[in-house]
Amino acid sequence: MSWADTSLFRAIRIATLCVASAALAGCFTPLYGDPTVVSGGRNAQAALRDLDIPEIPGRNGVVLRNELIYLTQGGGGRAANPSHILRVNLSIDTVPLALNTAAGRPSAQAVNLVGNYTITAVGDPRVIHRGSAFATASFDRTAQRLASDRAVIEAQERAAKSLAESIVTQVAGWYATQPR
Repeated sequence: MSWADTSLFRAIRIATLCVASAALAGCFTPLYGDPTVVSGGRNAQAALRDLDIPEIPGRNGVVLRNELIYLTQGGGGRAANPSHILRVNLSIDTVPLALNTAAGRPSAQAVNLVGNYTITAVGDPRVIHRGSAFATASFDRTAQRLASDRAVIEAQERAAKSLAESIVTQVAGWYATQPR
């Protein structure tokens, strides 16, 4: 194959790739985009604003709920006229990652949060969507008790905020696939 044939072949590949990319660009809709751009589209952000999020028990539940409200309401308070209810069942587990052999205690641990959630319409107990999300955050244990306790709390807060982002992304994706 001569040099001219190689450059021609490369040009054809690039042109084909550009045409295919342009054709596929019309197949995707932005998750938080304007629904009027694509016919039949749905604005996930508007649907998220209609979610009511009841209290979740425990300190981690409070952090998770506050972050969910912040993410779904755009920083505002609770939904004015909710059409759906997002209920989250939260479970937490702490797992040792590294062991201090001299002290016989873990020197690094991870906090695992699992949030199983359901969405129901207001006034209707039937579950219309169900999902699960997982988040983890690690922390180091030290000989100083106060520092270790604070590290646990901060890891739990980081995991709860990460879990909230994951749940909101999953719910927004579900809303985007639903007909108007």
